[in-house]
Amino acid sequence: MLKALNDMTFFRFLLVLGILSLTLAATPQGARAAVAVAAPGCAGACGLPGVVEVQQGTDGRGGASGMDPRTKPRGGVRRAARDEVQATDGSPEYVLLVNRGQAVAAAQALVSAGATLLRERPLPQFGQQMYFFVFPRTLTLEQGRALLAGRTPSAVLDLHKIYFRSAGPRVYHAMMVGDAPGQSCRVGRSIRVGVIDGAVNAGHPAFGGVRIVRQSFLREGARRTGASHGTAVAGLIAGSSGAGPLAGLAPGVQVYAAEAFGLEKSSDGGRLEAVAAGLDWLVGSGVRLVNMSFAGASNQVFAKLLGLAQNKGVVIVAAAGNDRSGAPVYPAASSSTIAVTAVDAGGRLYGRANYGKHIEFAAPGVDLYVAWGNGGSYRSGTSFAAPVVTAILARRASRGGLSLNGARAFLRSSAKDLGPGGRDTHYGYGLVQSGGC
Repeated sequence: MLKALNDMTFFRFLLVLGILSLTLAATPQGARAAVAVAAPGCAGACGLPGVVEVQQGTDGRGGASGMDPRTKPRGGVRRAARDEVQATDGSPEYVLLVNRGQAVAAAQALVSAGATLLRERPLPQFGQQMYFFVFPRTLTLEQGRALLAGRTPSAVLDLHKIYFRSAGPRVYHAMMVGDAPGQSCRVGRSIRVGVIDGAVNAGHPAFGGVRIVRQSFLREGARRTGASHGTAVAGLIAGSSGAGPLAGLAPGVQVYAAEAFGLEKSSDGGRLEAVAAGLDWLVGSGVRLVNMSFAGASNQVFAKLLGLAQNKGVVIVAAAGNDRSGAPVYPAASSSTIAVTAVDAGGRLYGRANYGKHIEFAAPGVDLYVAWGNGGSYRSGTSFAAPVVTAILARRASRGGLSLNGARAFLRSSAKDLGPGGRDTHYGYGLVQSGGC
């Protein structure tokens, strides 16, 4: 342990030293450049343990201004879109994901091209480092990628995206996937299921006796949103067998809830940084089955993270999204996840569900009675179909190890074909079946 800590300290020392030398060399006379290594627990842009923050005092146009470029509007720099994390000057943040062994070289390459390093996020379970930058108007995403390609082949660079959740009881979903009326399949506590979502209300009546481990990955000062969506998703998986209509399909599992969604640009969204940190925490906690009920733009950094999770033996179930679009969205469009769409009690496709060749399975997700607020409510969306599949796979995992390919094979073996014969772009292989307890 001591050696690992010393290695990490030396690694960060090299990074700071390298970036400081580049920054001093590139800064015009009269401009200032400050490099600071944050102490664990410090606030603001260094709100993460071990964050490296670089402030370079140019105005982004080659002249010395004495101002942090993140706080001064930079002419010609485009403003962040709705689904992009916005720096304080209105420009988008960029995210770099790189193997630790190549991290120094990759970060130095971008800083030498004019990028400003905002902060660092280590992902120790994946052996990766994430760095967050703002770019000057003279540096594009494509140029940044080209710069890295010949020097640090493990590096992946993209925009820092925000992902949005795909969101008396008439309870039909259990019977629709093959459970007998009143059947309850209790799963052993050895099964840990991860939920990356908003907050989960562990005190909800649906969770009597359920072990829920929670960790927030919201940035310091972020505004929380309601806990209903995350509570609904967790409840569909793990709601206590004594919760009546709010009982989950896999009661008894342990839920590891990673809170990654808060208020982003007046909407309920999750930054890729928070999602990545949550996924890293889940892997480190021994979770090998994860539900992601959200959707957003394709992203190379996210794609690599999902592939790394698959390599770690993690099975990820992802909601198809609710934009009524054929464009691929993440995480569902990744080959490292199982993409799930929603159908109603009659097997009809949810009217707002996304579609495409990546759709693999359908599950009940229309007018489901779910844990909501302090009680229950009817809700529709692919967000609520995904945890039905996650719960079925939790049952399967309790009977032996589960891999991504094994999960796919298990679900395909019993799926009921819907729509055109065979796999199609709307229903995938068809309606999942539980296979009993």
